[in-house]
Amino acid sequence: MFETRIIHVGLFCLASLLPAGQLRAAEPLAFSPEVAGVLNESYPRGVGDLREIEKQVQLVAAQAVPATVEVEVGRNIGSGVIVSKEGLVLTAAHVIGRAGRPATLVLADGRRLKGRTLGAHHLMDAGMVQITDPPEDLPFAPLAQDESMEVGQWVVATGQPGGILDDRSPPVRLGRVLATGGQWICTDCTLVGGDSGGPLFNMHGEVMAIHMSIGPEVVHNFHVPVTEIRPVWEKMLSGKVWGGDVAKQKTDSGRAVLGLAGRTVGDRCEVTQVFTGYPAQGAGILPGDQIVAVDGQAIDSIIELTKLVFSKSPGDTIRLEIFRNLRPLEIDVVLSAIRDPLPGSLDPASGEEEQEQP
Repeated sequence: MFETRIIHVGLFCLASLLPAGQLRAAEPLAFSPEVAGVLNESYPRGVGDLREIEKQVQLVAAQAVPATVEVEVGRNIGSGVIVSKEGLVLTAAHVIGRAGRPATLVLADGRRLKGRTLGAHHLMDAGMVQITDPPEDLPFAPLAQDESMEVGQWVVATGQPGGILDDRSPPVRLGRVLATGGQWICTDCTLVGGDSGGPLFNMHGEVMAIHMSIGPEVVHNFHVPVTEIRPVWEKMLSGKVWGGDVAKQKTDSGRAVLGLAGRTVGDRCEVTQVFTGYPAQGAGILPGDQIVAVDGQAIDSIIELTKLVFSKSPGDTIRLEIFRNLRPLEIDVVLSAIRDPLPGSLDPASGEEEQEQP
């Protein structure tokens, strides 16, 4: 099992990429016994461990990079990932805006393919695009089959920030899971403007989430897990667009956040990390605090705390009952929103109509 102690990596990895026409099949990557052992350690023990991790990252990148695309919808530009040979692309809802819009998907090898936007869940910030005429050699990445996620798990992020550049393939970033909150994953994989909708991979080379928003620090960034997308998969495929007032998302992502990570210890929720710049820090919550109730409602796990926070709206005040060094405390916290959609693309609710593409 992983420990909750996190080593912030924040690495940009240069991986050996496969040339066009020799793309790796979309299959989960196996671990060698050496790699499996290293990945289950709480941190690398030396140069040998780092080399084993590097080898696996190179394998993941060889599968991930060809499937990572730039998504152009009108004047919106973001990232996405091809997840089927039929040309289905996962991306962020705020990149596509609504269904039925013409889109261009730009592959890592420079090919430009036409597509059309499908459905989108704007509160989750997940959307789909269908490539109109997918080529025979279209690369794609498999979706994660193992739905478990653990704090400390190694992950790889790709994207197309700044679009396709002649002298740069999609950047590959290695990091670890810092916290999970049901509808989101927080990692220390660096995200920048234009990464919206790009994929987060596990070390088997499977898509486990898509990039949702930048956190208050470079090492605190949020992603929508595939586990949350699966229940609404068919709805988005059919072109449904929902999830609240899209126009409101120009200034407010609509997701309440407390800003802490925790674990369940016995019948209590113990705080393991407090994120800089979020309400928990401002209210004075500390690692080691045990949260036992929210607004008078007893909780006995981090999962219950997460559900209660996500039932609220940004700006709501909640009262936390806490034990700190065996002393009871009550702390009022004003919830904020997970940071607005990544900069680098125009908001789909800006009122500016895009021109139909030829």
